[in-house]
Amino acid sequence: MKFFKAVIFDVLIAFLVFIVVNFLFLDQFVVKGNSMVPSIFPKERILVLRFPLKKISRCDVVVFLYPNDPKKTFVKRIAALPGEYLEIKDGKIFINGHLEEAPCIKVPSSLSLSRKIPEGFYFVLGDNPEVSNDSRYGWLVPSEFIKGKAIAIYWPISDMRLIK
Repeated sequence: MKFFKAVIFDVLIAFLVFIVVNFLFLDQFVVKGNSMVPSIFPKERILVLRFPLKKISRCDVVVFLYPNDPKKTFVKRIAALPGEYLEIKDGKIFINGHLEEAPCIKVPSSLSLSRKIPEGFYFVLGDNPEVSNDSRYGWLVPSEFIKGKAIAIYWPISDMRLIK
């Protein structure tokens, strides 16, 4: 009987810890569009770390409120950070005049763009640039609109993986 009580107690403590961690530090998000294919597919469910352990970096996948309609939530990849000068030409990205060779960032070869990213804002791109509504269309993501960093896909179980 003591063993049974100990097991029940341990399970309850583990469940409470899970609930507290989930409530305070994690969020879930259901992906609705094709903008992140092939990295993340529609209807996949992702875990979002609300308070990233390190600051947000280029290539991180973030979930944020869409600046043109904050009732909508988007998931995109960080391409340029606050204070950087971004230039896109011939399918390549240049940050502060230097070629950025991060394979995580994809841009159409026909795109030509240059702009300074103001402090407190991020330039985001979808992994599927042919269908993605992203910062190429003139909007930037204010840092306060970022809900967190996407860390893993947890559903469907057969596709469970970390997000790179």
